[in-house]
Amino acid sequence: MHRIGAVVVRFVGGGILLLGLALVGLAQFRAGVQGVVTDPTGAVIAGATVTLTNHETGKTQQVITSAEGFYRFSGLAPGAYRVTVEYAGFKKKVVERVIVRAEEVQGLDLTLEPGEITETLTVQVGGEVATLQTENPDVTRAVTTREVLRLPQFGRDPYELIRLTPGVLGLGARGSRGESVGLPNTTGPGGSNVSIFQVENQVPISANGQRLSANNYMIDGVSVNSLGWAGAAVVTPNQESVKEIRVLSSTYSAEYGRNTGAQIQVVSQNGTNEFHGSAVLKYNDPDLNAFNRWGGITGDPNRDAPPVRVEQLFRQFAGSLGGPIVKNRLFFFFSYEGLRSNNTDFVSTWIETPEFRQLVRQQRAGGVTARIFEAEGIAPRALTVLPADCSLFLNDPRRCQAVAGGLDIGSLTGGLGRYVPLSNTLGGGLDGIPDIQFVRIALPQLVRGDQFNARVDLARGNDQFAVSMYVTRRNDFKNVAQGRPIGDLRTRPLNSAGTVTWIRTLAPTLLNELRANATRFSFNEVRDNPDANWGIPRIEVEGPSALRLEIGVLRAETTPGIFAQNTYEVRDTLTWVRGNKTLKFGVEIRREQDNNNLAGGARPLYVFRGLYNLANDAPYLEAINADPRTGLPADAQRYFRYANYGLFVQNDWKVRPHLTLNLGLRYEYFTPLREKRGRVSNLVFPPGRLNESRIVVSDQLFEPDRNNFAPRLGFAWSPKAWRDKLVVRGGFGIGYNRIPGVLYGNTRGNPPFFARHFICCGGSASEGLFPFAGGRILYTLGTSRALTSYPVNPALAQGIDPATGGVRGSQVEIYGTERKLPNAYVYQWSLETEYQLPWDFIASLGYQASSSHKLIRIINQNLLYPRNPFFGPVFFLLPDVNANYHALLARLTHAFSHGFRLEATYRWSKSIDTLSYEGPGAPTNQTYPSDLRSERGPSDYDVRHHTVISWLWDVPILHNRTDWWGKAFGGWQLNGIWTISTGFPYTVKIGQSLRFANGEPWGPIRPTRYFGGALTERSDRAFIRPGGNFPGGGARYFDTTTIGPPGIGRNAFRGPGYRSVDLSLVKQTALPRVPGLGEAARLEIRFNFLNAFNELNLQPLGFFDEGVFADRPNFGRATRGLAGRVVEFQARFSF
Repeated sequence: MHRIGAVVVRFVGGGILLLGLALVGLAQFRAGVQGVVTDPTGAVIAGATVTLTNHETGKTQQVITSAEGFYRFSGLAPGAYRVTVEYAGFKKKVVERVIVRAEEVQGLDLTLEPGEITETLTVQVGGEVATLQTENPDVTRAVTTREVLRLPQFGRDPYELIRLTPGVLGLGARGSRGESVGLPNTTGPGGSNVSIFQVENQVPISANGQRLSANNYMIDGVSVNSLGWAGAAVVTPNQESVKEIRVLSSTYSAEYGRNTGAQIQVVSQNGTNEFHGSAVLKYNDPDLNAFNRWGGITGDPNRDAPPVRVEQLFRQFAGSLGGPIVKNRLFFFFSYEGLRSNNTDFVSTWIETPEFRQLVRQQRAGGVTARIFEAEGIAPRALTVLPADCSLFLNDPRRCQAVAGGLDIGSLTGGLGRYVPLSNTLGGGLDGIPDIQFVRIALPQLVRGDQFNARVDLARGNDQFAVSMYVTRRNDFKNVAQGRPIGDLRTRPLNSAGTVTWIRTLAPTLLNELRANATRFSFNEVRDNPDANWGIPRIEVEGPSALRLEIGVLRAETTPGIFAQNTYEVRDTLTWVRGNKTLKFGVEIRREQDNNNLAGGARPLYVFRGLYNLANDAPYLEAINADPRTGLPADAQRYFRYANYGLFVQNDWKVRPHLTLNLGLRYEYFTPLREKRGRVSNLVFPPGRLNESRIVVSDQLFEPDRNNFAPRLGFAWSPKAWRDKLVVRGGFGIGYNRIPGVLYGNTRGNPPFFARHFICCGGSASEGLFPFAGGRILYTLGTSRALTSYPVNPALAQGIDPATGGVRGSQVEIYGTERKLPNAYVYQWSLETEYQLPWDFIASLGYQASSSHKLIRIINQNLLYPRNPFFGPVFFLLPDVNANYHALLARLTHAFSHGFRLEATYRWSKSIDTLSYEGPGAPTNQTYPSDLRSERGPSDYDVRHHTVISWLWDVPILHNRTDWWGKAFGGWQLNGIWTISTGFPYTVKIGQSLRFANGEPWGPIRPTRYFGGALTERSDRAFIRPGGNFPGGGARYFDTTTIGPPGIGRNAFRGPGYRSVDLSLVKQTALPRVPGLGEAARLEIRFNFLNAFNELNLQPLGFFDEGVFADRPNFGRATRGLAGRVVEFQARFSF
């Protein structure tokens, strides 16, 4: 907790210091109001005085209309405003409650009536009004405060509502355990499974047909993106802190860069002239949840797994307080949210017995395994020993006997360093001592999360200033070693973002916005686990039969994780209103630091075949990262550096009162990867001649790409005859995507500094193997509890071959990239018509498209070229993937009035590519990577029909009654989201490998032939029944035996669809007036029903799912059902 305090003090202290130095003020927003002032004949009025007043803060701005009658206010916060227009000879006009949405320019043309200026004509807008989007062609949506607070969101995560935007595909689906369901065949952190406390929240959405990794997250105008996983945010704001979210699926303003997918822009809450606050308690209990209607497949196609329910048990609590420090000048806002989850999974599994551990300690005294068995915390958390028989060994009395305390399956044989052949399952024979037992173990999992958000705004004269910050901290506990305390692991990630903004009005038509931001994501599992014994390696035992043992903390390069990622950003924008043009000139500088230390690989993993080899210290395999120059565990600390630079000019030109042109040009430069100490290396070779490759150390991983010019063009036209009812919008633009840092991450494992070793296979001579893999496996403990205490393995100190730069005598894997690695670029365009209907409805129909070029795939170069015998797999980034997307978008909107709001979007689309996600990870593999033409097919996330309907409804029962009857029986709300989607495609495969011309194997592969005859049913039943749409098995429809190039297309078949209704039922009660709380105090009792009608939905078919392999018994079947109904209870007090 002290680290949270330090971060809070650092951000707040820095903000107060800047506040004192700058003595400047409010806001960090990019919304605006603009329009043309005319007389009743339509003639423009130049020189009229237009005044804008913020209802929340009382701040007033004033401009004079240009010769074209044009006015504009920029840098506005979302909210309600008063607009006043005055000109001699005309009545003063006042328009009350003009609603400005986040990060959007609101068009407001004003007509003055002749009369005395002392006369006032007031127009009361009141509440939301259905207005046309007349100032730009973006495909966009604002998620309002009201929607954030009322619509159901799993775990109170506002990012769950991004999917409501036209042009955005997202299901909001949850797995059977409550986990976020990603887009098919994507890897990475995924969507949030722990509410707003996900360390990297990679919301599973695709915008404008683009990859998940193309999405961009901003809070208060600056980046909160993960450096590693693109399309993920390191800060997820709590509901109480969100004022509005603007999501753009297509944008044609040169202000926006970095990525080309969804632009997610969060505006945080600010203080106002009135004190306001809230207190929230939310409760999730599995006893409230429903079992889904199908549990999934098992190894037997005729026997299904039982239905399951979401078993998550957690509490959330939140609060906020905002108001004036000095009215009309200085404001504050603070919010907090916490989460407490204490879950225990109970698993039945086989483990070794205490008697076996004691026997090893006695008969193999001094050995490594014996010393491990002496360690504190080695015994699993076994709650009870379950009855067990010898069915695991086919009830053969020669191989197994049930005895008191477990099963006797043999005895120790040989001695230390002596291998027992796999064929010898009895060791020294049955001895009456239990060796294994079937137990019920407890796997505790604890999550504790805290998020703090603070904001201070100050206004003084022509200057505006704000400082805001988010600090999110988690404290997790988990065990992945069969409940052994020795495998306990705590993780305490800390995410933070702080922003300072200075907006200065240089002249009535000149405004400058300066923003500075720092974002950090870090954790250190070595420091956070002071009692962990990293000197004990990870041990896994395979066999006999289905027995699997796990000892020690999980071993991975990221476990224990030592992560530190920083982003520092400065952006400055100058806005100049010149006549009927609004010109913006901007510069962005973003410095990124990836200081991750993947030290976990320095701790070895040992795999043993059977209990007796474990007792004898005779491992079959060792995995360890070592320095090939010394044989010591490798130094994985790297200080990667990137930088992004952006320049733009944007001209929003009000050519006519009914025509706006948006013209822009952006330039972006993303620097190549550099390492602070020069520890970066790449594999270089002449085109097509991998066999001549060599490792080269250089100051940067690849050559810079300096050609990223991005023109943007858009228009919004309201035909004169339809000016108040119809608008036609369209645009075209080019954008560039930053290359995700995770794609470079594995290059830290390249020689000469580092080598990943998978040393196999140790065994006895009778098996044709060599003990300890010819002496290369070193089975040892660390010399202390420290992670880096493992001794030198002389067999790994092989040195570097000067001719190749590789490791002498070893074919280690290499990661790299082509020297010319351009940034992917995307053309996007759209054309849309929007029409205002009666009764506050607006309908729109449009076309949206994108064409992506030079997207990345990761491919083993050995599959493409004659291999270099001195290297193992050579994984390279290749920028040769293209994608195309076209969609019809339909939308119907009803602004919130008379207690009802509706937003319905429909998308009919098609997306085609040769790979849908860059990875890394096996699910992103291709099935025939040597021929990209054969990989062209529907995108993994291609969905033909997708509909999302959301609504807010104040039930008209005693509505707005303030008497006893109204408080007792009125105040009901019913809010919801209805999602209907057709299925994702999948690729049929066979579990075989194909050898390419150079002898390199690759698999799984597609069948060489499809015979036809498959069913095309799309019901859930079609993906549950044995055989699915392929009754009789895959061999009836595909050639499952011939090995060769694919004879069927990628993603040629469709999986199950998705439909779900999420509801929130709310009872709101006005509370009696309390001094200091005003008259707006309310208590809200809410039940969220996620998948309210317990619809059966099925897991999309993924790359390695049993259901996509035509040569497996569960072919054609979904793997499992998704979550049944989940119920959340929440109480919220607000004033």
